[in-house]
Amino acid sequence: MAFGFFKKRRERHRLGMELESIEFPSGIEKEIPAAEKNEGSLTEHLEQAMESAREIDESKKEYRVITSYLNDIEIIEDLSDERAEEIRKAAENVNHLNQARDQFLNTSKKISDAQFQMMQQYEDKIPDAIIRFNENEDYQRKVKRDMQYLEGEKQQIELQKEEMRKEQRFLEKLSKILFSAVIVVAVLLFVLYLGFDLDVTYAWIAVITLAFSAAAYILIRLQNIDRAVRQSDININYAIVLLNKAKIKYVNVTNAVDYTREKYHVESARELSSQWDTYIEAVKEQERYRQTNEDLNYYYNRLVSLLKRCQLYDSRIWLEQPQALTDSREMVEIKHNLLMRRKKLRSRISYNLEVVQRERTSIQMLLKKEKAIEPKVRDMIQTIDQLSGLTQEQ
Repeated sequence: MAFGFFKKRRERHRLGMELESIEFPSGIEKEIPAAEKNEGSLTEHLEQAMESAREIDESKKEYRVITSYLNDIEIIEDLSDERAEEIRKAAENVNHLNQARDQFLNTSKKISDAQFQMMQQYEDKIPDAIIRFNENEDYQRKVKRDMQYLEGEKQQIELQKEEMRKEQRFLEKLSKILFSAVIVVAVLLFVLYLGFDLDVTYAWIAVITLAFSAAAYILIRLQNIDRAVRQSDININYAIVLLNKAKIKYVNVTNAVDYTREKYHVESARELSSQWDTYIEAVKEQERYRQTNEDLNYYYNRLVSLLKRCQLYDSRIWLEQPQALTDSREMVEIKHNLLMRRKKLRSRISYNLEVVQRERTSIQMLLKKEKAIEPKVRDMIQTIDQLSGLTQEQ
């Protein structure tokens, strides 16, 4: 049975809480001055680095809690035979009394043992977890829509740019054809004038006027296209920056959603909320029974007292998993689940550390162009390094 095991995790910062919301261009962007562009890029890199650094900090806190529980398991496994036997007997009594309690509740049971134990373990965290789960699912959908919108905008600009390139090539070919035609007509008029002594003055005026008008139109149009193509490149780069930023946010929020699903063994926030409501009803029934069961309370206290002598990180959590203290297979499964969760946390830390390092490199490159660094920027960089652990590494 799955064991989702730690009660010390602090509330996770909502993604994007302190970041400015994404604004999408409604039309062609005006070219941004270099100084403002550098300042905007610096802000984006600082924000992304800060977001990933917070993810690292939260993951490390949870990683330390899981490690503490793994250390508890090692302490329990290394106990002397005498002390281990005392704990095993107390756990057996708790387990038997729990089974008797469950039989009492079975007539109106609407939640499985595994679900009940999981809810009981995270009882003080689940209300906030449901809220965060809902927010993360909504945010995940929003970021996905933003990514789709940005990808569509980028493709549309690229298509427009290609159309302008085609027109540019056509006008260049047309200019060559017109130039050749003017040369041919000029030669023809010159022959008529010299060979046949014809008055070609008006013809010359017409040819020169048409040639000048066509050349002027082509030149102006080519200049307009060239400016539009350069602006398209700016807009495409801007869309790529926003798209990359959205992709990183989507990875982080998806990791958070997937981790919550695995942690609570549900598929959605709605399912978790439904299980929570069912659990609250079951708890009310259980409490009525537990109040009359003095033996269960006695062995609860007995088991906790024995475990506290072992100087564990958390002794009371074993009250909801007494079978793990009596069955080595249960303990092995608990240990395996904790190791898998710690592995996933390492992966999250590694991913976000790569993001922070990449953004820090970009920040350093931008700061080299600045004459002075604002204290606020220095403070943000220091906070990023502290949260991500780069200060220690350096």
